Amino acid sequence: MGNVKRWPVLAGVGVVVTAAAWWIVDEMPTVNDAVAREALPPIDEHLRAHGWTGTLAGSGLADVRWVCTQKVIETRTDGERAKIGLVASCDEVAKEGGGLVTGSGFRRLPMVYRVERTPDGYRVLDRELAKDGSGYAPSVKAMFSWVGARRVIDGASPDGPETVTPAAFGLPDSTPVRIWR
Repeated sequence: MGNVKRWPVLAGVGVVVTAAAWWIVDEMPTVNDAVAREALPPIDEHLRAHGWTGTLAGSGLADVRWVCTQKVIETRTDGERAKIGLVASCDEVAKEGGGLVTGSGFRRLPMVYRVERTPDGYRVLDRELAKDGSGYAPSVKAMFSWVGARRVIDGASPDGPETVTPAAFGLPDSTPVRIWR
């Protein structure tokens, strides 16, 4: 009869231990801040310069550029190489008159950059983007660790590019930004 009373207690202890372990693993840091800080400038440059053709490109406006923000989800290092999993949001922006106009853009695009440390800092080796539509969740799960994938799927997101758009052009925060016609 004594063993019967112990099972509920043991089961309860097991549940508490499992919950505590899950919480600890879930809260484990997955971003190496030093690696992220060093790798983000070349990643940002690559992100803004490669693979995006927007509506302002053929508009005739001068100084069209992409302004992006990123949220690093995880870093995975292997010697001199690292994988940086992040979520990016970008806007295509140009100067017009005394303000700025935005054209194309995207929000919350998960990607993983492979970078390599060189004597001059990190350089981008390649980038993998999450797929659209029904391929989104499976591609995110394949690209990120299980903790990282869960954070992305649960909605991790950077600040919007509009928070840094005037500064990207060397203009004051009060500069008007509007959507291009």
